[in-house]
Amino acid sequence: MPVMDGVQLVAAVRSLDQDAAVIVLTGAPEVRTAIESLKLGAFDFIMKPVNVEELLIASDRALERRQLLIERRQYQELLERRVEEATRDVQLAYRQLKDTYRATLESLGAALDSRDVGTESHSRRVHGYAMATARAHGVPEDELPDLAHGVLLHDIGKIGIPDAILLKPGPLTKDEWTIMRKHPEIGKRLIENIPFLKGAVPIVYCHHERWDGNGYPSGLRAEEIPLGARIFAAVDAFDAMTFDRPYSKAISFEAAKAEIVRCSGSHFDPAVVTSFLKVPDSLLQEIRRKSIEP
Repeated sequence: MPVMDGVQLVAAVRSLDQDAAVIVLTGAPEVRTAIESLKLGAFDFIMKPVNVEELLIASDRALERRQLLIERRQYQELLERRVEEATRDVQLAYRQLKDTYRATLESLGAALDSRDVGTESHSRRVHGYAMATARAHGVPEDELPDLAHGVLLHDIGKIGIPDAILLKPGPLTKDEWTIMRKHPEIGKRLIENIPFLKGAVPIVYCHHERWDGNGYPSGLRAEEIPLGARIFAAVDAFDAMTFDRPYSKAISFEAAKAEIVRCSGSHFDPAVVTSFLKVPDSLLQEIRRKSIEP
């Protein structure tokens, strides 16, 4: 053959159309040529002189195989599109579910705040402060949802505290404080069997622990206290000092930060305090403003 031999022609045809049905007819039957042709994608290898019936049968089979290859590729592409669509649907549903969980927890946190006099929108503010501090502290993004859940639900155990104690306008007695200090344990029992809230348990249970070991309910010290609870302790104190309560008047951000620094190493984790101080006042003000919006 001029220009190229049969094997080269097979290669050229297949490069132009990978589904082309190729049959090799040859007058020089060599095993090597047959093997090379089949390796390049030829469907059949027929020796001359040509039997027309044999050629027609081979052609029909080659075309059937070509059609099957095309249909299989189309089916594969269809499957891939459906998988992509299903994946997008699942991701959308998951995001919607997460949004629903978050909205539910925010509503529950707001309900808890409204039950405790003087703490309206407290959970929303502390949630914002905690997220900002955690990011400044280098907490991985995939750990932030557990922190958020714990912050929003930190006082859920107060559901089990009698109103006579929770809403008492004056100082609590020793016995009343004993009852009040049971709310972390009550909160832990309420959420520990809910799978998606398991990561929130350490914050709900340990949010009243102190760096120096003088907190409750377990008297944990330093890094024995879960990081989320240590972050919460600092931002919770900041919010308590910078928002009016029935028993105290709000002080400035600057004064509240100075008090937190003073208590660093006793009440608060010094490293967390350092991270909290990195959060710009402008962001803290924005979080506070949004917390009181309808």
